[in-house]
Amino acid sequence: MRDRLSVLIAAVLLAVVAAASFWYSREMRRPTERVPPTPGAPDFIVDRVVLTQFDERGQAAYKLFAERLSYFNENDDIELLRPRLVSLRPDEPQVQAASARARITNAGEQVLMEGDVLVQRAAAAGRPALFIRTEKMTAFPDTERFTADVPVRIEQGADRLSGAAMDYDNLKRVLTVSGELRASLAPASRRQP
Repeated sequence: MRDRLSVLIAAVLLAVVAAASFWYSREMRRPTERVPPTPGAPDFIVDRVVLTQFDERGQAAYKLFAERLSYFNENDDIELLRPRLVSLRPDEPQVQAASARARITNAGEQVLMEGDVLVQRAAAAGRPALFIRTEKMTAFPDTERFTADVPVRIEQGADRLSGAAMDYDNLKRVLTVSGELRASLAPASRRQP
């Protein structure tokens, strides 16, 4: 009788293990219900970000600092809180662009900056530093171009210039300001290098 009881317990345990394995196998093959992402909600958020972009030679070209980065998978856009982009090209004067917030679109080709926008080019080749201030600007990091269709204030040494819009090409060193121009240019004897 004792042997029969041992065989019965073993058979019941084996049946329980087989049933549990069968159930687990079916559950793993069944498609799971995915909760669709909420439209307009970020897929992930990262605080205190530092990103470095490298050129084709493997040299650091830009460094991006931000208090917060929010990534949206639905359109591949990135929103930044208090971003600061710094160029690291050794053969060019350093350019820094900062704002209260920004949105990166087109896989990083375009950066829409808003709120207290400041673009600063370091002094070089006997020319004083350049400061461009506005409330809204579009930056194109790969070509180092900056455009604004809202009022801008520009300072370089003692010279001041303001206008309704601007386009700045840092590589060519060409600044075009248009609409409602106002300028205050210091005499050559008072300009600072």
